[in-house]
Amino acid sequence: ERGSVPAVDPVTKVHSSAALVHRMVAAQKRRRRTRREGALVAVMVFDPERIAAVAGAAALNEAWMTVATRLQRQLGVVNPVGRYWDRCFVGLVETIPASSWLRALGLRVAASLRRPVEVTGRGGEPMQVRLDIGVGIVHLHPSHGEVEDVLDTAQSLAEAARAMRFRAAIADPATGQPVALEEAALAPPRTQRHAAPAARLTRASR
Repeated sequence: ERGSVPAVDPVTKVHSSAALVHRMVAAQKRRRRTRREGALVAVMVFDPERIAAVAGAAALNEAWMTVATRLQRQLGVVNPVGRYWDRCFVGLVETIPASSWLRALGLRVAASLRRPVEVTGRGGEPMQVRLDIGVGIVHLHPSHGEVEDVLDTAQSLAEAARAMRFRAAIADPATGQPVALEEAALAPPRTQRHAAPAARLTRASR
């Protein structure tokens, strides 16, 4: 059965879609047990046809390899990176130290991928192209639902990020709507939320 589904994307040599989903399912089971929080990073590349038209199909493949390499470098070798489909790459950070860490992670990934990519043009000459990208960050909780739903959310956020200044988006904890990562309220005041009912209870008991 394993032989029927490739584990590696042939162009970029990162995880294939099937292998990536398998890793995510396993990580989610561990997260339920350990109660740790994680992150899913989705990178969408828009208008890749423009690069193919200007520099050729081989140059576009070089650009895909650069996306995979830069994403892996930002996430670290212990965290799996895969090509979910043609224009979408996904990275899984199984454990994050705090939700505030997501801002630096997402902005770092976006900045890395917005740097020019060197490719080989049709005539063999080196040339630089810029990728039109969006980065979506999903804060993974121990109780998070289906992996496919999480992947859909991450892609929607990456699409929304295309219209944002630093090209990175996350869901607002209060509304669920996409917000620019640099403006997001990443540490919801959980203690204050819990404190309010407790305070009311104390007053009522007096």
